[in-house]
Amino acid sequence: MVFSLKWPLAILSSIVLGVTAGLTIPDLWKVETASAQGQQPQKQPQQTQQKSSFPDVQPNYWASPFIEGLAQEDIVAGYPDGTFRPNQNIEREEFAALIRQAFEVTEKRQISSGSEFNDVPENHWAVPAIEEAYQGGFMNAFSNNKLFYPQREMTRAEAITSLAQGLQLVKVRPAATAAQAGDRTSPSSEGKRPVAKRQLAFPVAFTAMMQPLLLIQRANAQPPAQPGPSVEEPTQQSFVTKQPTRDLTAYYTDADRIPSEATDPIVAATQANIVVNHPDPSVLNPTDFLSRGSAAAMIYQSLVHAGRMEPLPENSAANQYIVEPPAQKQP
Repeated sequence: MVFSLKWPLAILSSIVLGVTAGLTIPDLWKVETASAQGQQPQKQPQQTQQKSSFPDVQPNYWASPFIEGLAQEDIVAGYPDGTFRPNQNIEREEFAALIRQAFEVTEKRQISSGSEFNDVPENHWAVPAIEEAYQGGFMNAFSNNKLFYPQREMTRAEAITSLAQGLQLVKVRPAATAAQAGDRTSPSSEGKRPVAKRQLAFPVAFTAMMQPLLLIQRANAQPPAQPGPSVEEPTQQSFVTKQPTRDLTAYYTDADRIPSEATDPIVAATQANIVVNHPDPSVLNPTDFLSRGSAAAMIYQSLVHAGRMEPLPENSAANQYIVEPPAQKQP
């Protein structure tokens, strides 16, 4: 019997190389048929699929581009089980940790430590983050500067106000009133003392937005430290004093629900393209709690405004949820 070699030498070489180097072997039947007909063999298209950093954030999730962008920069991390839980409400301590990861915080007021607040123990996982978020003007204290309420969920208006203040889009407001804090004590001006920086007690991947991992610390928390004396409020000259228009009806159909103290910060943040509303960009829902997905979206847009992140691609579906001033909207 005579063995007839029908395949060209190049094809046989491809088989050998494919087996030895672990490469994909071409479809020889299609190659041989095309050659016999005098045609060029067609290249098979490669199947590419975007891989999510978190199993519960699918590529078609509305905030996926924002979350993935922050994850690539190691600004956000998931829970111990690898999930991100984008629809879960974010707490103040988690938001402080997110701010710490995202921004180079410039001190505008000082405290000795994040544990200076009566409800933040010295061994609390977010002490450094709370310290920096407060000192940078992003987040305020309550109740005569004694309480931070680390586990309280943030409303959307509170989060936007926090970002507008920290980014110096508006003046930093004094500490919240007792009514806003949920107690009956009187507020006072915020302290300003030398501060010693501390590092997070755990790696970033286990601390940024990962409060449930360290719940055991709260059960064994040490007695909280007493706050230092309140002194002079920071001068307003250290902040941007440009005051935006207070007319929010041009942006939001529910502008009448916006708390009066949040009016200027929300307008300033809107003009800076920081506000992201899903599913309807014209509905702010200012008193609703902020989800982790929405928090990631607004942090991302804040970094775009600061020149730290590139805007989303023009063809990204998530762009439709970024609130734009009327002059910027396309007809």
